[in-house]
Amino acid sequence: MTHRGIGRKRLLAAATACALSLTLAACGGSGSGGSSGPVTLEMWSGAEGAEQAAKAFNAAHDDITIKFVKVPQDKMSNQLNNAHKAGDKSKSPCLVQTDNREGSMLMAQGVLKDIAGDLKSSKGKLSDGAVEALSIGGKTYGVPDARQPMFTLFNKEVFDKAGLKYPRTWEELIEAGKKLRKDGVKVFNLAGEDPSTWMNMAWQAGARWYQVEGDAWKIDFTDENSKWAAGIMQKMLDEKLVSKISYADYAAMIREYDAGKIASRQLSTWQLSSFEQQIKKTLGNWEPAPNFTTPGESTPVSPGDTYGLMVPELCEHSKEAVQAAVWLATSDKPVETMGSPKTAGWYPAVKDPQPHLDQVVPGKLMGTHAKKAVPIINKSAKFADGWQYGPNSKAMYEELADQWGKAMAGDIKVADILPHMQKWVVKDLKQRKVNVVE
Repeated sequence: MTHRGIGRKRLLAAATACALSLTLAACGGSGSGGSSGPVTLEMWSGAEGAEQAAKAFNAAHDDITIKFVKVPQDKMSNQLNNAHKAGDKSKSPCLVQTDNREGSMLMAQGVLKDIAGDLKSSKGKLSDGAVEALSIGGKTYGVPDARQPMFTLFNKEVFDKAGLKYPRTWEELIEAGKKLRKDGVKVFNLAGEDPSTWMNMAWQAGARWYQVEGDAWKIDFTDENSKWAAGIMQKMLDEKLVSKISYADYAAMIREYDAGKIASRQLSTWQLSSFEQQIKKTLGNWEPAPNFTTPGESTPVSPGDTYGLMVPELCEHSKEAVQAAVWLATSDKPVETMGSPKTAGWYPAVKDPQPHLDQVVPGKLMGTHAKKAVPIINKSAKFADGWQYGPNSKAMYEELADQWGKAMAGDIKVADILPHMQKWVVKDLKQRKVNVVE
C-alpha cells in the first residue's frame, strides 16, 4: 500500500518541514481557513467504500457537505500537482484519500497543508503512532483512517502433510521452504514487479531509507538491516523456494495457492476478501499466524503504509476539511463501511479498533481457524515507527521496482540494488534542489 506544502530551495533548520522542500520559494504559514456558513468540500478517493462513507457524512451533517469525486490512486498525485502548479483553487479538492508514500511526497512538494494545529484536539481518537506516520519534520499532513498490519496465512493441510510447524522467522521460512520443495511446493510467491515484500522486511528489521537530519534529508539504503533483508531474499531465490508469478496474472497465482502449490502468504486485512472469493478447493484450510520476525524481535512489528485524508494547500476551508476527515476516520458508520470485506477491508486507525475487527475476517477462507484471526491481527498491529518516505518516494519506488525485476530475473543480486539506490536517490534529490546529507 501509498506518500507527500512546504517551502522551496531555502530550508529551515531544526527538522522543520521546509527541510523537505522541492521548490524555490520561502516557506509560508499553514493557516486554518474556516467559514462562517455552510461549505462544500470536494473529496478525491479511489478506494472502494469511500463514496458510501461520504454519503454517510452528508446524511449526518448540515453545515458541511462532501462532494465525492472518484480519482484512481495512480492518477491522484499528478492531478493534484497540476492543480497546485496552476494555482487553480477551482480544480483542487479539499480532501484527498491516499497513503503516506504519496502523502509525504506531496507534502514535500508544497501541495498539502500542515494540519497539526487543527488535528491536535482529535489525536486522542486515533491509534498510537498513526498521526506520526503521516508527519514529517514536526508537520502533519493527514488524518489517518487506515493502517496495514501484516500477518501470515498458512495452508494447514500442506504443512501437516509435510510434518512441518509454521515458521516464525524469515530464516525458518527458508528452512521450511527447502523441505516443501521436495514435494514440489513453493513456500511463498514474489512478483517480479513488486519489491514491497523486500522493502517491508527491511523496514521491519530497522532500515530507515529516508530520515530528516537538521535541514536536510539523510539517505541510507546500505545499512546492515537492508543488507540482511537482501540476503534473505537472495537465499529464497537461489534455493528456488518461491514462485515468481506476476500480480498481473493474479488468476494464475490464485490457482497455485488453491492447488496447494504455494504454502503461505503474507498479507493484510484488505487482501483477505479477494483471496476468499478467488479460491475454491482450499477454503477453510488457511490458518492465520503472526508475521515473521526479524533479528532482535521477540514479537513482530508491522511495516506497512498508513492511509489518511489530506488537505491540499489550495483548500480555503481547511478547518472544516479536518473536521470532516476526523469524522470519516473515527465514526462508526464510515469505519465499518471502509472495514467491510465487501468494500476496502481496511484495518481502522482508531484508538480502539476492537469493535470493528470481526467483520474484516471472511469466515469461509479460514473456516474453523477464523476465531484466531482477530487476536493475531491485533497482535500484529504493533507498527514499526520511524519510517518515512521522502520527497521523491514515487520515483524511488519505480526505480526500486525496476532493479527488483532484474534481481528476480537473475541479472543482478538483490544486494546490488542497495548501493545503486543509494546513488540514484541522492542524485535525484539533488536534481530536485533538495538538501541531502552526504
